[in-house]
Amino acid sequence: MAEILAGRGTAIVGGTAHARPSSPPVHAARWSLLVFGCGTSLSAALQRLLLEPDPGLQRLVELKFGEVFAALATAVLLFTAREVRPALTRSDLAILVAGALTWFLPEPHAVYAGMTLVAAWFLVRRSEDRLLADIGQIWLALSVCELWSKLVFKLFYHAIEPFEVAVMAWVGRLAFPGLHATGVYLTTRPDWSIVMLEGCSAFHNLSLASLIWLCVLKIAGRPIGRGALGALASSAILVVAINIARILAMLPSAEAYHHWHDGAGSVTVALVSVAASLLPIIIHVERSPCPVARPV
Repeated sequence: MAEILAGRGTAIVGGTAHARPSSPPVHAARWSLLVFGCGTSLSAALQRLLLEPDPGLQRLVELKFGEVFAALATAVLLFTAREVRPALTRSDLAILVAGALTWFLPEPHAVYAGMTLVAAWFLVRRSEDRLLADIGQIWLALSVCELWSKLVFKLFYHAIEPFEVAVMAWVGRLAFPGLHATGVYLTTRPDWSIVMLEGCSAFHNLSLASLIWLCVLKIAGRPIGRGALGALASSAILVVAINIARILAMLPSAEAYHHWHDGAGSVTVALVSVAASLLPIIIHVERSPCPVARPV
C-alpha cells in the first residue's frame, strides 16, 4: 500500500481515511483538492476572457454555470462529509501536480486534459475511497462537458448537424409552413436564411445538463437510480426543446436573429436551459428519502 499522508489520529479502513476534523493532513488534502478543482476552472475562465475576442454572453453564462456547479459540489463533498475524510497518497499528489501543469496551456479547453487525468486516476486507482471516487466522477463530467464533448462533436459534426437541422425543420414547419432545410441552412423566405454552426447545436446543452444533474445528486447524497435517470431524460428533452425554440425564433428576421443569438434573448435562453436542467433532478431529490448517515 502506498504511504498515506495522514498524521496521528487517522485510521485507514478499506482505503478510506477516517480522521479527526482537526487533523492537519485532512485539511491539507481538502484544500489541495479544492485548489486543483477551482484552479482548473479559473485558468479556463481567464483564458476565455483573454484569448477569445468575443465568446458571447450565452456561452459565458453556460460555461460559468457548469464550472460553478462542479466547484460547489466538490466543496460540499470535501467539507460536509461526516463519515469519510480525504487522505492523499504521494502518488495522488504527484498526479494533482501533473494535472495542474495543463493550466498553462494556451487554450481554455485544453486545461481540462489535466483534470481528466486526475479524475481517471481517482476512479481507477482510488475507487475504494468513496469521497475521491465521487470527486473523480464530478471532475470527469466537467472535463467531458468542457473538452471531450466538443472534440467528439467536431469529429462527427457533419453527421450530427444535418440530423438536428432536419428535426428543427420538421418542428419548425408547424410555425413556419414555408420553412425549408438544405444541408445546414434553414430558410423561411428567399432573401433570408440562417446557418446551423457548431455553437447552435444542443450537444453542449446536453453535456451541461448531465453535469448539473450529477452535481445535484452528489450534493444531495443520492444514488443514481431509475428515478434519477428519468429526471436526466426529462432535462434532456427540455433543453433540446428550448434550443429548437431558440433557433426557430431567429428565423423571422435579422433583428430576431441578433436578439436570440447575441443579445438579451441568448442569455435568457441560457438561464432557462440551466433551470430546465435543475428542476427535474431537484424534484426527484425532494421526493426521494434522505440517506441515513452511518456513524464513523
